[in-house]
Amino acid sequence: MNITRRAARAVIVATATAGLAAAGLSAQANDPAPAADPVRQELPLPAERVLRLYVPGSEALYAMQDAGYDFTGDFQRLPDGILVDALVTEEQLAGLAGFGAAVAGESAPAALTATPSAPAARSVAPTAAADADTVVIGRVDWFTTKGQGFLSVEVKSDALQEAALTLDWDGGSVEIEPYIDSGEYLYHRVLTRVDGPRPDTITVTSSLGGTATAEVTDWLHATDSDIDRPGYEYGFIDGYLNPTQVYERLEALHEAHPGVTEIVELPNRTNGYRRLSQALFGTANDSRVGVDSRAWGHEGGNEVSVELRAPGVASSALDVTVDGDAVTVHLATDAAGAVTSTAAQVVAALNAEAGSLVRAYTYRGNAGAGVVAAAAPTLLSDNLAAPPSISRDPFPIRALRIGNHRDGSRPGVLIIAQDHARERVTPLVALEAAERLLANRDNDRTTRRILENVDILIVPSNNPDGGHYNFFDRTGQRRNMTNHCPITGSADVLARGNWGVDLNRNYRVGSALDGYDGASFSCTSDTYMGPDKLSEPEARNIVWLADTYDNLKFFMTVHSSGGQLFWQPGAYIADGRITTPRPPLRDETYYWEMAEEILSNVKGLRDTVVQPGNVGGSSDVLYSSAGNVREDLYFNYGIYAFGWEIGGVQWNPETGEFDSGGGFIPEWDEANLQYQEYASGVIEMFEIAMAYGQDQRPATTRLVQERQADGTVHVTFDPSEPASIHYTTDGSTPTTDSPVYEAPAMREPGEVIEVSATTTFRWISVDVKGQLENAKRFTVRVR
Repeated sequence: MNITRRAARAVIVATATAGLAAAGLSAQANDPAPAADPVRQELPLPAERVLRLYVPGSEALYAMQDAGYDFTGDFQRLPDGILVDALVTEEQLAGLAGFGAAVAGESAPAALTATPSAPAARSVAPTAAADADTVVIGRVDWFTTKGQGFLSVEVKSDALQEAALTLDWDGGSVEIEPYIDSGEYLYHRVLTRVDGPRPDTITVTSSLGGTATAEVTDWLHATDSDIDRPGYEYGFIDGYLNPTQVYERLEALHEAHPGVTEIVELPNRTNGYRRLSQALFGTANDSRVGVDSRAWGHEGGNEVSVELRAPGVASSALDVTVDGDAVTVHLATDAAGAVTSTAAQVVAALNAEAGSLVRAYTYRGNAGAGVVAAAAPTLLSDNLAAPPSISRDPFPIRALRIGNHRDGSRPGVLIIAQDHARERVTPLVALEAAERLLANRDNDRTTRRILENVDILIVPSNNPDGGHYNFFDRTGQRRNMTNHCPITGSADVLARGNWGVDLNRNYRVGSALDGYDGASFSCTSDTYMGPDKLSEPEARNIVWLADTYDNLKFFMTVHSSGGQLFWQPGAYIADGRITTPRPPLRDETYYWEMAEEILSNVKGLRDTVVQPGNVGGSSDVLYSSAGNVREDLYFNYGIYAFGWEIGGVQWNPETGEFDSGGGFIPEWDEANLQYQEYASGVIEMFEIAMAYGQDQRPATTRLVQERQADGTVHVTFDPSEPASIHYTTDGSTPTTDSPVYEAPAMREPGEVIEVSATTTFRWISVDVKGQLENAKRFTVRVR
């Protein structure tokens, strides 16, 4: 990952001035000598770097998040833990052992590549058939990238991780490792390189005697990618853009295409790229004094100076004088001329005498009983480095609405990007999608059909304050800039690089307040959920869009940089791994169908494959993210809501390994390809929405029966499109309240119903648009 750091400025503790008496001078505390010019000294942010870490499990991961460790989306589960990239300081590195974590490769597993085709190393004799476990194969996906073939297989044993499973195909054999999360067995899975031709079938054998065979299916397919159409224009952006530039470009697109666009100003402005000016005096915690300006830094706070002056005379009283923006604290002394003012006394005096200009406090709730040290005149500073062209005021977030019919009569799609400030490629994905629609409306038939049939809203940067801070101050910034730390906590200058709310933990479903894991209550954690649900204006804006535009049916939030595409469930309670509700089989099937279409279009630019193991419920393929936006929109509004971690790995034929996607801020050559290929996926979402709107036919469902050797019949349902199937077996007429046909477990097809006596099934189905299939019936006869 290529995360670099700009020089940062901040206020540090000033050194004590020499006493006036030592200089041979005498003065009264209320009759100060001329002050020296105030200084603004430098305090760089702690150095951070991205490292691959081994973490022993989810419990340790969430404990580390609470402690301030900052994990990325580049994530891989192992049988005994997790490999994950993290942005860490030297202090955090030193604390890894306390969580049982380590840098990958240093007494910990290194990053894994796809398992090569090779004979399985494990040799365990199967037990007797009577004791055999049941093996159920879930997904068997074949894909190629850069000329190399791969198999991705998911399979379950009812013996859980006690079963040692082996995958065999014509030409190869590998072990399949168990996938365990938060102490819970989910399934076995493997991604293996195949050096021969595509196999037609695979067999999985268990050490406990179970076995199963399944057909291989193709993951992703050749498609008429948007960029392949004759005359199609794409690739409009030639460098990274800060949020001000992003929104200037959004406004320019509207001005150039007023007939098919409008600007929607969202009701809640951000809290602004702004901070109070601050300084912290002293070195020992009990004698430290923190001082904040009352005014924002750019509104005068940066002009305020504070001096802690030792008067150099005996028996002087504590006093504070204010001359314009200059505050001088005349410290009290004893009969020998030594300073006696404590931090608590100085704080009280400052607040009483200079309270209209500054607010003072002891260090992080300390009683402040220590004697303070004198300090030279020191300018308070907000330490923000952006040029004056970047407004410090609350930022007006806008959506670009695109379409010929922006009246709610067409299905709506909402795209948001850059919830997390450092993910600089993501706003370019959103902008590129808008640019393509507007540039190709006259020369591309599909684009014209999208504009005629879809109502599109694009919010290219949902965290402009954090985005500006990322560009000009700290490249590791994830959250917005709002300080919710109490004055008795980490509200001082030493912590202000760690303020802010993780906007994708600030929503209402599966929140940390409801007991779900993956968000923090610590105001300096990178997954801080905020003081309450929807505390942040940025989150309230997205909910406002869902409340206002009831035609919204599809949603994509664009993140980086792990190469995943996911949906619900997004959060779980780690103890027992209790997830938010899983989507019904209908919606799960629809998500998978949409995902394959979206990712097939992504593949068109440079053969990038988002692996099937990185697709699905985000709590299954990534980790728990309590209070995320996707679940709020899906569960509260019925919107099909995707999350996207762009910038996944690329297969390198020369090394035979997967290369990193470049991190949050990849070199431009890589970023240029990333925003273009993933914008193609967004364009495909618009085509999916168009197909949804034009679908006027309900699903048709057939009953499939397979006779078994023991005389029973296995029954499944096969709908022509994703649909909820409601059935009865007691002769009653089915309704939408009748039992629904579901998957028996995560990432599995529909259940198998075992019939041992002649039974009449009656059923109806309801597709994703709510269209109802006429009732059907079929009698399954058991001989």
